[in-house]
Amino acid sequence: MDKIDFVELAAFCVNRYKETHTGSGERYEGTLYAAIFDNNEVRCSTTPHILRNAEQCILIHHRSQIAISNWYSWYFVEYINTEGCVCGGNLDNGFSLDINAWGSFANQVMSLDYNGSHLYWCDAPWDLHLPQIWELYNRIKNVKSEKEINLIVDLFSKDEKILKLEKEIENFTFSNHLLMQERDQFRNLLKEIRDIVENKG
Repeated sequence: MDKIDFVELAAFCVNRYKETHTGSGERYEGTLYAAIFDNNEVRCSTTPHILRNAEQCILIHHRSQIAISNWYSWYFVEYINTEGCVCGGNLDNGFSLDINAWGSFANQVMSLDYNGSHLYWCDAPWDLHLPQIWELYNRIKNVKSEKEINLIVDLFSKDEKILKLEKEIENFTFSNHLLMQERDQFRNLLKEIRDIVENKG
């Protein structure tokens, strides 16, 4: 079987999306290309070159639409599988990936869904979260029990929260270290000034 040209397929999908969103109240903003390789590594780019050696890919099309006087962002997800089938946001086995307004037009959220139920969601930027979502999808895509799926998702979310807290602690520790260095430099400067003043007196 010939290798699928994901760059060509992506170009077709982008053109089709542009053609269907050309009204006066909307404009195409761009597409995020997410290449998925045979080891399930995900790499994202705003240019399609990233898809050259991909085994499958995800496209996130972005358009703006005017509502009264404000322009709002809307997104459309397309998944292209290993056989080159363009599946919209539908992944395999009842899973799907979508981006919708959550609470307000200005708040767009990406969600991994199973049979219509939200399992996991995140805010933009999408390129930072797609690798985690794909990792979670790979963990649960062959699990048969919905209870087990929910348990894995819960553990995954808790692991992410722990990693986030650890990062915040690291950042706090680093900032604290810099502040302590600054404090010590300030103390040394004050000591030098004091010594100069005392020697002159």
